[in-house]
Amino acid sequence: MNKNGSGAFRKPESYSLVTDLTPNPTNADGAEPTVKSLVSTDVPAPDVSLAPTPEQQDVAAAHPVGEILVAPAEPDAVRVVPRRRLGQRIRKPRVPRMRAPHIQPRVPRVRPMRVHTFDSLLHRDYRFLWASTLFFSGAFWMQQVIIGWLTYELTQSALLTSLAMGLDALPILIAGPLGGLLVDRWDKRKLLAGVFAYQSLLALGFGGLVLLGDVNAWHVFGFIFLMGIGWVIVDPARMALIPSIVPRHNLVNAFALNSLAFSITRLAIPAVGGALLAFAGAGLALMLQGALVATAAVLALGLNAFAPESKSSLKPSAAFAQILEGVRYIRETPVVLALLLLGFLPAVLVSPFLHGLIPVYAAEVYAVGPATLGLLMSSVGAGFLTGTLALASLGDVKHKGLMIIGCIALICASMMALALNSSITLAYPIVAIGSMGTMGFFSITSATMQSILPDGIRGRVSGIYIMTFGAMPLGNLTAGIISENMGAPTATLIACGMVVIVAAALMTLFPSLRRL
Repeated sequence: MNKNGSGAFRKPESYSLVTDLTPNPTNADGAEPTVKSLVSTDVPAPDVSLAPTPEQQDVAAAHPVGEILVAPAEPDAVRVVPRRRLGQRIRKPRVPRMRAPHIQPRVPRVRPMRVHTFDSLLHRDYRFLWASTLFFSGAFWMQQVIIGWLTYELTQSALLTSLAMGLDALPILIAGPLGGLLVDRWDKRKLLAGVFAYQSLLALGFGGLVLLGDVNAWHVFGFIFLMGIGWVIVDPARMALIPSIVPRHNLVNAFALNSLAFSITRLAIPAVGGALLAFAGAGLALMLQGALVATAAVLALGLNAFAPESKSSLKPSAAFAQILEGVRYIRETPVVLALLLLGFLPAVLVSPFLHGLIPVYAAEVYAVGPATLGLLMSSVGAGFLTGTLALASLGDVKHKGLMIIGCIALICASMMALALNSSITLAYPIVAIGSMGTMGFFSITSATMQSILPDGIRGRVSGIYIMTFGAMPLGNLTAGIISENMGAPTATLIACGMVVIVAAALMTLFPSLRRL
């Protein structure tokens, strides 16, 4: 269709799209009928011109054949009707695109095994306390060598020498709870340093007396007893300090390392003391002991202050009441009572019958001389050292009750083997294994008790606990009487049976002991 000048399409005046589709009937003579036109004859034909308009000519001139002309739509030609929103549009939830996981085989990481042997030494205060214990224990073993030699030289009596060697435990048996009370009420750091200074002056004074040459047997006994008074405070103070400077999960490690200090000096110091006695005499050896204790006092002052909460004055009646408070706490706490009763086993039935009778075994059973006896005594120290290192390497022991039972079983097995053994070669590992069990038993029971005790009463209960060590002379006396009448092997077997009976009874009466 052609466009007019205004741009609109031309519309014909009139037209008809009606067509008669019915078949035309034929005439009788077979002639075709005439076709009637359906278009009215009075309708004029449209005037259609094929000549291009001037506008079309202009467009053709501007755009030759072959180019495509896109004419923009007239703004009024197309009307866009906005779509009506019939309701709230609901968006389809976007599902995150899932990717196939990249599966990589996991290779287990091999972590190096951590050794917990020296974990407690990471704490500054414990390093000072451990070093102080090392020097103090060195002085103690030096004293044992000096006193044994000096007492026998003055008295020529084996009985008096034996009494002198165990006399320092007597003050612990008498005044252990009082020392624990002082630990609860005073600054533990100053108290420990003060006791070390007291023992240092005592050793230096007695050494000067020996150098002057005016010394008698009663001087020796008086010196030992006065030194033993210091143990009444030293042991509870050290036991109460360890839980204050080491986390609870490191207590077993801390007590094992504390015993390690005694084991190391027990191996080295007796030989040094014997050589010093031979070349310089007892006076200079006592001077060295005083210097070692003085060093321990200086190291104790390096600890932080541990002042008690209570500042009230200490009267005799109040002191007795507070000691009874510690006894009442032990009675009302079954686990602590069971651990306290177990503490009598190594002091009364194990050490006197296992370690104390080693000289009798060497002379009567194995028929060996002093050199072999020295090796047997060294095996005791080697067992202590090995046991403390092994226990310290375990870290936090989870089932302490089972560990205590295991240590008791190890002790009983070594005691029975020693009583039935007749070979000196097998005696060395037997004694060492028994010493390992003894040291493990002591470290675990001490650490377990200190982890249970509250701070306000820890010193008093520790003072009562160390009374078990004061009973060691009683065990030594009993072991001597039985071995003299029945022999050392029989005495050891009797003690082994008593250990089994007492331990089984305590485990039965106190079920909480097994659940530690």
